[in-house]
Amino acid sequence: MAECVLYIEALGGLSGDMFLGAFLDLGLPMAELRTNLEKVGLERFFSLHLSSVQKHGIAARKVDFSALPPAQVNPAPKTLGAVEALLTGCALPEPVAVFSLAVFRQLAAAEAEVHGSTPERVHFHEVGDYDTLADIVGVATALVWCRPDLVSLKPVPLGTGFVDCAHGRLPVPVPAVRKLLVGLPVVESGIAAELVTPTGAALLKTIVELFPAAPGAGVHPAPVWGYGAGQRDLVQRPNLLSLGLAGSVEDGEGKGLQAYRRENCLTLETALDDLTPEKLAALAENLRSDGALEVLSWPAVMKKGRLGVVLQVLLHEADEAVIVARLFSEGSTLGLRRRPGRRYLLERELETFSTSLGPVRCKIARDLNGNILNLKPEHDDLAALAGKLRRPLTRVEQQVLAELPQMESKA
Repeated sequence: MAECVLYIEALGGLSGDMFLGAFLDLGLPMAELRTNLEKVGLERFFSLHLSSVQKHGIAARKVDFSALPPAQVNPAPKTLGAVEALLTGCALPEPVAVFSLAVFRQLAAAEAEVHGSTPERVHFHEVGDYDTLADIVGVATALVWCRPDLVSLKPVPLGTGFVDCAHGRLPVPVPAVRKLLVGLPVVESGIAAELVTPTGAALLKTIVELFPAAPGAGVHPAPVWGYGAGQRDLVQRPNLLSLGLAGSVEDGEGKGLQAYRRENCLTLETALDDLTPEKLAALAENLRSDGALEVLSWPAVMKKGRLGVVLQVLLHEADEAVIVARLFSEGSTLGLRRRPGRRYLLERELETFSTSLGPVRCKIARDLNGNILNLKPEHDDLAALAGKLRRPLTRVEQQVLAELPQMESKA
């Protein structure tokens, strides 16, 4: 697989919602984003809206957060310690939590230096709201989703003038942004507006520190691009952040696949020549109990002409330790092959329908847009009906399948 390169071009500036909008336009599944926001509990405080807009004729995605009534909202965490307690105390995937914390630590360090304090004593103001937390967790989710190997960055445009904030009237860029952008390529735009927010600068700083720079930075051959829109309209240029992906996109991943849920997974594989069929069956069942997503095996001819099986296990990374231990303790293997990867998924549910022969459970598979792509009756229900009606299973199946197109509109 080619190296995955993330290209960052701030056409009109940088902010947390522009980063998130660009990643969603690039192909980040909304369901994956919502899952992680729910794990932090953020869905209790606002409603997330994604819309399509145009900036200077360029189509982009715009993220908005509609706050719930104040009575339902608890105060947002305003210190680094409070943010750390929130992010480490929830069920976020570790890479998402680690990146999110790194961004807040960048913010705290920059603010501490500006105000002559320490990161632990810094009080987050504008960057301490729930929508900012959602932006950061969302971008962390996106980075785990696309897993870039390298990052290429074009110079970031800076605005001029002054902006009013919790500390009073500050020059643009505000001091914390200047601290965060030290060492990064910037260019003066001459635009009297705050083009780069502290959240946007902290996200960018964290990204370029975690991922090495791509050779030939500034050359952007990415075949897939996403555009995130800012809140204001600029006369001089489109207020957009542009993100591109090259590498893994060429292997068939990225824009155009937004309708399908995608998640990271691992594949473990080994070859066995001294495990009885009974023990192999028991091992497969135990692996599924341990959380394996799928367990497959097929015959193989091994060294010295011995007959054996290849055992392959698909799993989430969180279950790796227990599954590896199981394979070594019960699988008689001396080694495992490990391959990281991703898989695409349809949303699945089981629903019972009334048919002319009786009730039948059907497995319904939908994409993220709600379109039904597969509707399949459960074999056990068909077999039960065939036995009850004393009809051949094939005929029962054919009759139920003939009625499914009429039921699809109800699903």
